[in-house]
Amino acid sequence: MTKSGFLSLATAVLLMGQAGTAVGMDSESLRLLLLGTQDNNTPRTLLRADVELALKTHAGERATEAIALFVPGKDARWYLQVKDPAISALILGTERKVLQRTENGTDTVPISASIGNLDISYEDLSRFIESDLKLWQITDESRDKVLIGGHAKAKSAYVYRAYSIDKERKVILKAQFYSESLSNLVKLRVDEEHVLIGKKWHPGKIEIQNFPENSTTTLRLRWKQAATAPPELLAAESFSSTTPLPWPPVASASGDTAGE
Repeated sequence: MTKSGFLSLATAVLLMGQAGTAVGMDSESLRLLLLGTQDNNTPRTLLRADVELALKTHAGERATEAIALFVPGKDARWYLQVKDPAISALILGTERKVLQRTENGTDTVPISASIGNLDISYEDLSRFIESDLKLWQITDESRDKVLIGGHAKAKSAYVYRAYSIDKERKVILKAQFYSESLSNLVKLRVDEEHVLIGKKWHPGKIEIQNFPENSTTTLRLRWKQAATAPPELLAAESFSSTTPLPWPPVASASGDTAGE
């Protein structure tokens, strides 16, 4: 589907919701669903994902590797390390900023900053936090899924986001990102192949379409709970003096499972 076609569909869904689409979920049920989805995004132990990342653009395709570490707690802190381009970053989610280290040193950048030349931002991969948005609204609902949207409350590159959520598992299936206005859909994130890690669901595959850049970034993730990492790597005051994590060996022909 072309961007213009998707925009028309997204706009139609929003208008349907505003016109009074039959909705079974009341405001309290919606609040509990949002908090449950946030909780599913909050790890109980240090969570690691080894990532195979592929970028497809009009100029061709390229691939790289990444490591992500998600830290327990309410501050939505996580670490990202990319092989090519060589980047390591400590993302401070609730502070909406990133300590980003490249070959030129360590700088503080906003969470909306792009991750090198990968056509995605730190914000696109950050944890879902219910209080980052306001004026939540149900725009469509079925027996097992609900489409909801909210306007930006925290500092963001997006003025509005819409999420398709699995009611039973409380996982986000799709996220639509709008910049400047509700008529300007700039990115679509689709989460698939969910695996149960501990008692929480996590995607085995994430695909993000960047419409202005006409590109698609695909991430395939292998999860590991109760991971270990140097504490100083995950602390803002010591991050700049740390060294990146060692890269894992190449997977065998049999491959690893998506979740451990």
